[in-house]
Amino acid sequence: MMRTRAGIAVLGFMLAFLMPVSQAAPDFAPAWHLQTPDGTSVQFPEDARHQPSVLLFWPSWCPYSRALQPYVQDIWNDYRDAGVHVWTINIKETGDPVQAMKDRGLSFPLLLNGDALIDSYGIVRTPWLVVVDGDNRIVYTRPGNSSSPIEVARKVRETLNGLLGARAVPLPTSYPPPYDLHLRQQHQTPVADAEWKPWAERTLAGVGDEEIVTDIAPLGPVADGRAAIEMARSVWAQRYGAEQVAIQAPFRSYRRNRLWVVSGSAVAGHLGDGFQLIVDADSGRVRRISPGALH
Repeated sequence: MMRTRAGIAVLGFMLAFLMPVSQAAPDFAPAWHLQTPDGTSVQFPEDARHQPSVLLFWPSWCPYSRALQPYVQDIWNDYRDAGVHVWTINIKETGDPVQAMKDRGLSFPLLLNGDALIDSYGIVRTPWLVVVDGDNRIVYTRPGNSSSPIEVARKVRETLNGLLGARAVPLPTSYPPPYDLHLRQQHQTPVADAEWKPWAERTLAGVGDEEIVTDIAPLGPVADGRAAIEMARSVWAQRYGAEQVAIQAPFRSYRRNRLWVVSGSAVAGHLGDGFQLIVDADSGRVRRISPGALH
């Protein structure tokens, strides 16, 4: 039977998240001693103080971890005043987890170098999420066949409320749609040239001589459209975060006289809704930067 490219891609995508394991997942959460990025030590279960805990094991390259993390952030926001601890433990890392958290707007506690816990926790996929009760029993583990991070978030909240009793937090009446970057990128549709060029012309014609972004130093001459796009991506990443820039792909550039305009593609596909940068071709002076009409 012939394998299609799509089938091979899906198979490779699935295999990328499987990890060998030497023992089954435990009934009780093994102890650990890890550090935050600033060097603060956290000991478990001592620092849990007999309160429920949520442990999320993840690497920055995992799209499923990225999709689940905003819901875990909301859980931490809602439950920390009830005594619940949330720790995200970085494992199998090949990038920069601190920068990834920053880019994604996440602030719940991060612990580094958790690879030694993979076997003891029986971790076979990422993200690996468990809820631990005050007696150190694992009372919920994210299943491998979960169809949506919303279902995981709902189950975690229900489990925590069962443990908290009178301190239970009201459940949300709705959840935001899952953030799934790799799927959103696949569905981006580039704007046709017949629409793009007139819009770019109008946009550049509206830039006044006095319009300058004063808090960004000149970036140097812009040789061509590709260089303009790379410059825009760098500037946007510093201002809005690399994760948000990645959502904007594909990018378009256009030059009129001495000005370049670069635009990202909003999910809705409407011109002007994505990130925008206008820059002088000769000096790299940023004349305008915008997150777009939808931000």
